[in-house]
Order: sequence, then C-alpha cells, then structure tokens
Amino acid sequence: MIKCQNLSKTYPLKKSEGYRALKGLDLKIEKGEFVSICGPSGCGKSTLLNILGFLDIPTGGKYLFKNTDVTSFSDNQRSVLRRQAAGFVFQSFNLLPRLSAQENVKLPMLYLGKNQKEASAKAAELLEKVGLADKRENSILELSGGERQRVGIARALANEPEMLFADEPTGNLDSVNSAEIMKMLAELNKKGGMTVIMVTHDSKLASLTDRIVKIKDGEVAV
Repeated sequence: MIKCQNLSKTYPLKKSEGYRALKGLDLKIEKGEFVSICGPSGCGKSTLLNILGFLDIPTGGKYLFKNTDVTSFSDNQRSVLRRQAAGFVFQSFNLLPRLSAQENVKLPMLYLGKNQKEASAKAAELLEKVGLADKRENSILELSGGERQRVGIARALANEPEMLFADEPTGNLDSVNSAEIMKMLAELNKKGGMTVIMVTHDSKLASLTDRIVKIKDGEVAV
C-alpha cells in the first residue's frame, strides 16, 4: 500500500542550510498492517507520519501510495486523498470543545457533502462503536481524556478511511485508558482490516503492533 524510496525532508532555516528531518528513508507498509513508528524526540517520526498522511510533501525521493506516485501532488490533490483515504488520531485530541461528541464526529461527513440526517445517524453509530452511545450529546468539555480520544477515533472513522494514522494517541492518557485505546486500534486492524500506522515513544505499546519501525536521525534504524 505504501512505498517510500529515498525519502527526504529538509526544513529551511535562515542562517544555515536547513534542518534535515528525513535523510533518504526507505519504507514499505502493506495493506492491513498495524505498524508502530518509534524513536527519540526529533528523530523524524512525526515528519514521516505527516508525509504518509498527505499532510506534507517530501523534499526529495518518492512516495508511492497504492502504486501511484503522490510525491508531487498539489495541495488540492492531497486534500482529496486525505478525505478519502486517511483518518487521524492526535495526542491532543484536536476536538472542538464546545460542540457535542456527535457534532464533532459529524463534521468530516458534512465537509464531504453528506446531509445532516445521514451524518447524524452515522455519527451516532460510530460513537456506539467506541462505547460512547450514552455520551453523544455531551460537550467535549464534559468528557474525560479517554472518552475524548474515543471521540477522536470515531471522528477519524467518519469517512471510512483505508488508513488510520495515530500520533502518540495515548500520550495524554493514564495506563488504563491507554490500554483501552490500544485495544480499540487493534480491533479496527484485526477485525476491520484497517491499516493502522502509529507514532509512539512507548516501547510497551509498540510491542503490541505487528511491526516496529525504528527511526534514528531521519533514517530507518537497522
């Protein structure tokens, strides 16, 4: 599904040649894998996730998605791919705090043109799937950290993506809620067949995935 060839990313700096976040990285991820990307802070793992999720573009090399070279796609083309193929779960949740859980999950569907009734029904279904059927009318401010991340997962599934990208999804959670979120991601992968790519610094969580990709200084560590 994913193939990166000699992928590089350099961020320009005013007084130097720039910061090289990725340095000729090669990577393959098959459809249906649950992969964790691990490494110390600043190693390039979040940069890689942003490129894989069509949020950013590499400076050099190639990124092939389903055998299509998407390296030079325009902002609009990448936006379409994001909406159709990718779902995102973030450490900080990135939810709209004063909206209800259901309203947060509805938003991606409304952006794709679904009507209110259809979007509301689908959002309710997804919240039930993540165990929050009784909290769908609660505002995000009324939910615990674990519940907020469940809403985040439901929102990520709203447009039925092929891939789920999780950036430190348990970083703000205690051990009990972390275990619940990992169980949920594993079920989406094993039972739902979804490709899950997770950035984490937690080796224990990484060990629960199918494969660990270790990043060091912008390259895959051997």
